[in-house]
Amino acid sequence: MLVIAPAASAVAPACGNASLLITASLEQGATGHANFIVRFRNQTTHACTLYGYPAVDALNASGAVIKHARRTLTGFTGGSTQGLQTITVRPGRYASADVEWDTFNFRTGGSCRMSHSVAVTPPNTTHTVDLARSVSVCGLQVHPVVAGLTGNS
Repeated sequence: MLVIAPAASAVAPACGNASLLITASLEQGATGHANFIVRFRNQTTHACTLYGYPAVDALNASGAVIKHARRTLTGFTGGSTQGLQTITVRPGRYASADVEWDTFNFRTGGSCRMSHSVAVTPPNTTHTVDLARSVSVCGLQVHPVVAGLTGNS
């Protein structure tokens, strides 16, 4: 008797360093919080996957790191309500992550140091892109990659 095993489901490979175009939405803010959405567009002809958190670092004018964003599932402006998931990004499609911070120091009521720009590295890659976005070092956090453009799931 011949037994045919079911075909293994095809899993897309991880997105590589040259797979993604990295951009960001405009900054938004309200009630002491601000954010922008980091967007990862698959610029290849095949699907690839992302899992986890992008690295986000606030940089001074010389390009030195002044603050690493803390990784959290959710925050004031959004995040992932479904936890960490492997996101399949089809050709020409997007995955995204919410980056948020406090616009003032909630403990003291004073101001917070602002960055000159941010450096973003997609999960599981070493391809870092500097984006012209100024963020506060107070409460700086990044949420997991989710499917689509909104940074929220």
